[in-house]
Amino acid sequence: MPIVPSRSGRIQGLLGRLASGGPAERDSAVAGLTLLGARVIEPLRALLPTANGAARLAALEVLERIEDHGALAPLLDLVRDEEEPVAQRAMEALGGRPDPRAAKVLAGVLAGPAPASRRRSAALALVRLQAAGLVEALDALAARLLDEREETGLRLAILEALRAQEPPLAPATLRPLLKRLAASADPQLAARARPTTDAAVPLERLVDELVAPARSDEAVARTSAALAGRGAPAIPALRQALERLGPPRRGGEDAPSLRGRAAIHEALAALDSRVALYDLRETIATRPRAVMPALLRAAGRVGDGSLVPVLARAVAEEAAWLDECAEALAAIVAREKLRKTSAACRSVRPDHRRAFLLLWEAARARRPR
Repeated sequence: MPIVPSRSGRIQGLLGRLASGGPAERDSAVAGLTLLGARVIEPLRALLPTANGAARLAALEVLERIEDHGALAPLLDLVRDEEEPVAQRAMEALGGRPDPRAAKVLAGVLAGPAPASRRRSAALALVRLQAAGLVEALDALAARLLDEREETGLRLAILEALRAQEPPLAPATLRPLLKRLAASADPQLAARARPTTDAAVPLERLVDELVAPARSDEAVARTSAALAGRGAPAIPALRQALERLGPPRRGGEDAPSLRGRAAIHEALAALDSRVALYDLRETIATRPRAVMPALLRAAGRVGDGSLVPVLARAVAEEAAWLDECAEALAAIVAREKLRKTSAACRSVRPDHRRAFLLLWEAARARRPR
């Protein structure tokens, strides 16, 4: 009879490749371990404390693909990992496990002193759990959403994620939240929560208000929401306003013009329009510090692969933009279903390639499911 290798020997061989192999060997090991199923969970868990970051990320892929309940415990362990991409990837994986233990751990991260990027990942994972029917998740989200001491960006991210979830949040649950948020002392949050009352205002007037100088963030957000409510007819008016601003100029555009340009791009992105992609790419390439976050939000919402090279360039030229660019790239990858070998990724310039690889890994830890 032929000698058949033991399952244990096979598992140990694959774990060795996971821990010390190159990217291709790790990918092969991930596939092999996934096929072996639940029996690899305990060996993987034993490997994690001494494995490097790349191996822990690979182990996460295996654990995420194994549907056995036993895979939950090591995923919960990795939420507190010292390396940011590992911790965020673990939280992302937990978002696909509607288990009260996952909600409890994620709620702890969300309420605790963790870095902003981890808290945001925990919030988005909780939204996914809530959408999957885990009611415990909503309590943690509502606590942060309604806390007036909480950071604005996190509250806005939770609100937008709840509004966009599938299946939709029940109106009986969403309306009371919106009512309380509309009375918030935070102007941005209140503007996002209020229903628009600008239906009778002409489009041209709304666009003029959007790009008018010295307007508050609250007023800009309210006008942008009103334009989004008009749908496709608002797109030509926004494009004409952008054309009146002229082409973007590195270091030569005044602050009101830059702010107006960024507001137009966010409004077009909210309408899911790509008519101004060229201008958006060129403006991001100038890296205007004051409006860069708004431009990157627009890039992520538009989700076009042609933006990948300019994101890599931004990180190559100024590493401080890594987190915001990673958020945008994660959204683009999800929408376009990109891989590293996709044409959009191959078009990154060679001198920006190292920055792109760093950006890709950071985005991978944030990728929506």
